[in-house]
Amino acid sequence: MKKIIILLLFLILIPVSARAQSINGSIVDAVTNEALPSVNVYFSGTSKGTISDLDGNFEILNYENSQSVFTVSLLGYESQFFNDPLNTDFSSLKLQPKVGELPAVYIKSDPWSREKKERYFIKQFLGTTLIAKECKILNLDKVRMHFNLTTSVMSAFSQEPVLIENRDLNYIVAYDLKEFEITFEELSLEHIQISESLEIPTHRMVSSYFVGSAFFKELNEKEAKKGWVKRHRKRAYKVSELRLFILIAENRFEEEGYHLVFDSKKVAVKDHIRSRKKGEFYVVDFREKTYEILDSKNFRSAIYLEIPKLVISKAGNVLNYQVLKTGGFVSNLKVSGMLPLDYDPEKR
Repeated sequence: MKKIIILLLFLILIPVSARAQSINGSIVDAVTNEALPSVNVYFSGTSKGTISDLDGNFEILNYENSQSVFTVSLLGYESQFFNDPLNTDFSSLKLQPKVGELPAVYIKSDPWSREKKERYFIKQFLGTTLIAKECKILNLDKVRMHFNLTTSVMSAFSQEPVLIENRDLNYIVAYDLKEFEITFEELSLEHIQISESLEIPTHRMVSSYFVGSAFFKELNEKEAKKGWVKRHRKRAYKVSELRLFILIAENRFEEEGYHLVFDSKKVAVKDHIRSRKKGEFYVVDFREKTYEILDSKNFRSAIYLEIPKLVISKAGNVLNYQVLKTGGFVSNLKVSGMLPLDYDPEKR
């Protein structure tokens, strides 16, 4: 009987220990070999992360989502990214200092004021919804911005993560901004009356996009467990881009009250979208390249595909994001409407 009990306990503990696999290591300067404290170690797009201690050591539980990149970053050093952290040796991870790195040098003069560029950046980075009004960029002064009059493109970059305080969802988001561009078209001033009190519009925005990785922390640990935070996050999740693409991947689009629109007509999803599960992700084929989407509250969004195929993770993250552009409501959410990939509306 004792042998049976021990065997049962062993069988029970096996899946628990498998789920609780940890990743640990030590981080040092590649030049001096000195330990590096306060290094950010996290799974990109999630709230799963930690920082190295005074001796450069870290330990973090493995996040069960193979599509989330394991990221190691520290201001002044080259970031490192790992797709298979469980099978990577971190016993002496060397970070390379960014020696002699200088901001981009622009030959052409920039005719736009810093204030004007900030207005465009904030709207196209944070979004234009009610949630965005509850957000604040804490280190906006660290973001470099430039408008190129020749190409009518405004770009932005930052050598350190952009910190966003999202009071509505109780998050601090550290966003490592890799690329940011807004494309404009020049307006004809022929029929515009000039006024000394108003800024004359010279360009109209056509499109915008940005790429980067995010890490989420609780803004206020005490507030995190309160009912209003759970309600706000569930509300944001229901209209989020993550949920939209999960529903498409899992063929639950129509049952959740969404409608697919092509050429100004509602169409049957089964006639236009086919989703197949391939291991840890979904491959979704579309018949056309442009669609409109209506959700249960009649919010209208749009998707534009360079190729009619998306690869979507189980969390709803579009892995081949380069071929996708969004418009309408979903596009307006931007960073303010983002939730961690590990967010679970049933648990929080």
